Amino acid sequence: MKNIYILIITILCIVSCYNKKATYDYGAINNSTKLKGDKTLYGLACDGCSDSIVVFLPNDGGNPIRLNIVNARKNNKVFGTLNIGDEIAILLNPHNKKEAILVIDLEQMKGTWTFQVIPTLKPNPLKTESQIMAEMSDSLKQALFIPREYGFTLKSFNQASPVGYVKKNNTLEDESPVEYPKVTVYTSWHIYNGKLYLYKDTIDNHGKRIPNDSVGHDDGTMIFLSADSMAAKFGKKIMQYHRKASAIEANKRAQEAQKTIPITANKKITTK
Repeated sequence: MKNIYILIITILCIVSCYNKKATYDYGAINNSTKLKGDKTLYGLACDGCSDSIVVFLPNDGGNPIRLNIVNARKNNKVFGTLNIGDEIAILLNPHNKKEAILVIDLEQMKGTWTFQVIPTLKPNPLKTESQIMAEMSDSLKQALFIPREYGFTLKSFNQASPVGYVKKNNTLEDESPVEYPKVTVYTSWHIYNGKLYLYKDTIDNHGKRIPNDSVGHDDGTMIFLSADSMAAKFGKKIMQYHRKASAIEANKRAQEAQKTIPITANKKITTK
């Protein structure tokens, strides 16, 4: 009878952490991918989380534990809305193992995040930028200066992919008088001691694989996270992102506009 009672309690604990319908790109953060030196703890948010307490089921096993997050709230170090069953990342107070000094909801981090970019005029040896802009009609400006969404998609199992590519319709589009910034290619992501690490492409310009210890990365300090917005500080710059349904949806307008761009625009500008 005692064994049956223990079994029932165990099942209830597990259900309390998993009985949540998926709304984001779910998938465990595998401890085998944890970076060396990372003190972050990974696990699930359980029933009982509040503004002052997080109930945390560690990925490495054991029972749910209650952690105080009052100071983390005051210091704006709780990122995202902690829902039952969400994967979360936690940093403990080194002087008080019952207090979390930082909490990140990894479920809300997953998905497509973008920011807007505007093209700039290409260098012209014959005319200044102001001269070129003065000669452009309003309709031509509207056709050329189409905003695009750049960013990344954060997926399960630390995978990532870039956002920002727009398919060209023909080679003549290279003659356009405007150019967009280069898209940064991210292929993986990690949380490292509370920071967001975005790892760049593992293939160089010659198609050769880059050694793991030479792969570049951008690391950002989390500033804000909600269901539809995220902000992180990379170096001295704060990047603000908004959520998109998908990478394709992010640049749907830009892709459609690409079909209408006047491909002779550059010739008109340089020959006037």
